[in-house]
Amino acid sequence: MKLKGFAISTTMLVLTGVHSAGSAQTEQTKPTAEQKMASVDYLIGTWTCAHTVGTFSGTYTTTYSRALGDRWLRQIWNFPAEKTSERITPAISAEALIGYDEARQMWVRFFANSLGRHFETRLTDVPNGWTYKYTTFFTRANPETPEPDATFTKKSDADYTIDGPTYPKGDALVTEHHMCHKL
Repeated sequence: MKLKGFAISTTMLVLTGVHSAGSAQTEQTKPTAEQKMASVDYLIGTWTCAHTVGTFSGTYTTTYSRALGDRWLRQIWNFPAEKTSERITPAISAEALIGYDEARQMWVRFFANSLGRHFETRLTDVPNGWTYKYTTFFTRANPETPEPDATFTKKSDADYTIDGPTYPKGDALVTEHHMCHKL
């Protein structure tokens, strides 16, 4: 009986050690916020972008820099004034803070523009970029869907694209497409 109890105790100790080693290894492989922020250093600088939204197309510049103790990536947009046969749109500026939530192992993005609009976004790592999921601080009229709303794709250290989101504009659904090149 003592031999059987000893065998069970020894087995439990070995299994506990294996589980602890596995847990420690999993904890060690989780990236830190600093590591994740370093992975997007290629974005730092000024970019020129072309975009289409439905039948509209235009250009803008965007600049990325580190902010708030290097824990955030600040993105600033400058859209020039646009004059079309339909309307005159004033110049628009916007800012976003992008950071990595180490506890949740997920990126977050907070966007605001000079028109008073704001967007809260979860970014999920995918090969060569992120998928965006627009979220809200407020009660939703419709449930959140599981599909991503937009996709950021790194083509190289000097080029990226963003496809999406898709939304109603007038009587049609339109999808945004952005192509950006580092200056």
